[in-house]
Amino acid sequence: MTRTIARADGVRPPRRSRRLAVLVSAACLALSATLLSPATAGAAGSTNEDAFKNLGQADRAEWMWGIASDTKLSNMSIPGTHDTLAIHGGSWVQTQEDWGDSADTLTAQLDRGIRAIDIRARVSGNASFTIHHGAYYQNANFDDVLSKAQSFLRAHPTESIIMRLKAECPYTGVDAPECANDPKSVTPEKVRAIFGDYVRKYPGLFYTASVSGAGRASVPTLGQVRGKVVLGSFDSAETDDYGLKGFNDRQEDNWAPGSIGEKWGDVKDNVDKAIAGSPNDLYVTYSSGSKFPNLFPSLLAGGWWENRNGVNTQVPGVNYHLMKHLNTSAGRVGIIMTDFPGWGLVNAIIDHNGDNEVKGGQRSIWLVNPDKTYNNSQYQDRCMVRGPEFDSSKNGGLVTQRACQSSPPSSHQWVATKPDTFDGKGHFWIKASNGKCLTMPYNDGVTPKAGTQLFWWPCETRWFSGSQMWEVMPTKLATANGSRPAYWFRNNWTNLCLSMDPATASKSGGKVTQDVCPR
Repeated sequence: MTRTIARADGVRPPRRSRRLAVLVSAACLALSATLLSPATAGAAGSTNEDAFKNLGQADRAEWMWGIASDTKLSNMSIPGTHDTLAIHGGSWVQTQEDWGDSADTLTAQLDRGIRAIDIRARVSGNASFTIHHGAYYQNANFDDVLSKAQSFLRAHPTESIIMRLKAECPYTGVDAPECANDPKSVTPEKVRAIFGDYVRKYPGLFYTASVSGAGRASVPTLGQVRGKVVLGSFDSAETDDYGLKGFNDRQEDNWAPGSIGEKWGDVKDNVDKAIAGSPNDLYVTYSSGSKFPNLFPSLLAGGWWENRNGVNTQVPGVNYHLMKHLNTSAGRVGIIMTDFPGWGLVNAIIDHNGDNEVKGGQRSIWLVNPDKTYNNSQYQDRCMVRGPEFDSSKNGGLVTQRACQSSPPSSHQWVATKPDTFDGKGHFWIKASNGKCLTMPYNDGVTPKAGTQLFWWPCETRWFSGSQMWEVMPTKLATANGSRPAYWFRNNWTNLCLSMDPATASKSGGKVTQDVCPR
């Protein structure tokens, strides 16, 4: 199988931070059942320090390369930064690690996995944008932002950057902590005109539909915007004609919470809504905030240490709570904009994209066809079949593989179905056309090893039998034109996956076995 994603010359697939957990999705409807128990992601980080002000090494510059190009941005989990370049102005203003001026901080974030950015612009000289957080200039201009984004995307053409742009300064009634445009008479129309000048200055950089000014664009697929900056929203420009449809519709941004607990409750609520929501809807969660007089951004994000009865005790911040929640949950979480993120939090967000990860053919990944055949993705002409009986009772037999047929006999057909006599705990029977179940041999109670050939056997209806219970895990398989749904099947007892014996793969009647699950 060949990947269709464009890559920069000489660039190898990047080292993964860890295995992307493959999540249960609506694609499993093709298996004629509703799945109950999604897989959970393994831990990306475990401490408050992993989640806060510690972006780590520059090893996540191309994490989008493995995501299927037909995935809509709304169905992705994307780490972002709130007030992306706010590194100057003191504790009440700074929201990010300082990696340098002139948008060098942006480059550092992109190299470390950030793909959603929050840019605050002030009009300067009635002709250009400078980057501010309130009254504080951040030693960067909009040209710095766009040139650094352009350089990154040219070096990593599989990636895309989503930008929230905000006209930072009020048009009237400027207060002390706020910035003032130059000149103060700047209008929203002028702000939009200056932005249009930048779009023309950087041809091909922006996703055109999001910056045309002709109305918000429909949410694109990743394939449509690889190598592009996508304008998610143009806030305080006093128009709704830029950005993406729905970008601000399902948003959490309680920016002045009374406590870490209050903010974390709001963040968790919106993240959980994203997990349960439609993949066609954008969700944006700001885990950031501050409140005068003593809860500035770094304390909300990272917590603090305090003495409790003589014991120095850490009070974790919102970032830690969010990272831990993501490590023990599954599903699309949308765009999450953070203050002072750590590598563990960034990884935890990225790893919620497993449902959209494209894989090449592997013998533990199967295509489930409309004719109810299970077609191996590595040995693509081989289908799983109900093999010879053990004896004349016809109560059971071996599971083998044969060449797939255009009009498959019933012995080639299988279906995943929920057990109807007891709680299957979210697992499935995989039934042959004769009603028997795909079964892991009992092996005198000793857990069978990789390479063990599977049986078909009467389905157990008296009690839960892990040897016949399979977790159905959807994924995507690379094709010549993009990707298509595929699955791997993990046995509840052995934690190994439905596979084929490579030594007999070319033989009619070769073994269908269990092996290590895909990574």
